[in-house]
Amino acid sequence: MMHVQRFSRYANAYLIDETILIDAGIDPADITGYDPELIILTHCHFDHTCAASAIADRTGALIAIHEQDAGLLGDDYATASVLFNEDAPQITPDILLHGGETFKSSDYLLEAIHTPGHTPGSICIYESGTRSLFSGDTIFPGGGIGRCDLGGDISDLVHSIELLTSLDVAVLYPGHLNITDTDVSLQIRSSLIHARELTV
Repeated sequence: MMHVQRFSRYANAYLIDETILIDAGIDPADITGYDPELIILTHCHFDHTCAASAIADRTGALIAIHEQDAGLLGDDYATASVLFNEDAPQITPDILLHGGETFKSSDYLLEAIHTPGHTPGSICIYESGTRSLFSGDTIFPGGGIGRCDLGGDISDLVHSIELLTSLDVAVLYPGHLNITDTDVSLQIRSSLIHARELTV
């Protein structure tokens, strides 16, 4: 498995090689003592992005997010901030992703995959060497899927999960719930079945 530190408060944030942070969570204090160089946001929702600016201000880290979600930052409804009775976090991304970008830590090569559905600009991060997938809120363990009623689209989500079934995944690092390495390919196929059932 990868060298990953997990921080969990409402949503999971993952620190890879102490240099790349995937999602930022709600409280920047969770990442105190670490100095990531890059923060990759899997999507625009409050519970994944709130702490990003504070962490970036402290560490100088760059913030990356898909271009289709970048325009939603600052919108109380698109970011689901209203569900937390909070204003949307003010975030200015440094890097706009399109899908296909790669980022190198000391030990790993991370690929951004555009997986719309939960939000228009949702992404997953794949590390082929360790067969690791950071799925944001696109899929969850046990066949779970991200909700699509906050500006998402179930048909897009089906297509995105179909793409994920083509990957060789041994370890799933979801945006919520626990990390799993048990029959991950089967779990992803179960997510696809679940998503397809919602389109009929």
